[in-house]
Amino acid sequence: MNPVIENNRTMIPVRFISEALLYTVEWDDVNKEVKILTQNSNALL
Repeated sequence: MNPVIENNRTMIPVRFISEALLYTVEWDDVNKEVKILTQNSNALL
């Protein structure tokens, strides 16, 4: 998926950025949530 410019903002796929930083990305299709996992913390979007 390519970056998109919308309302003068550049939207970049979260997986692209996260994996470049060596984070793990999981998609929860049931709850429509993205989990970004690191050794020290986790984020839920």
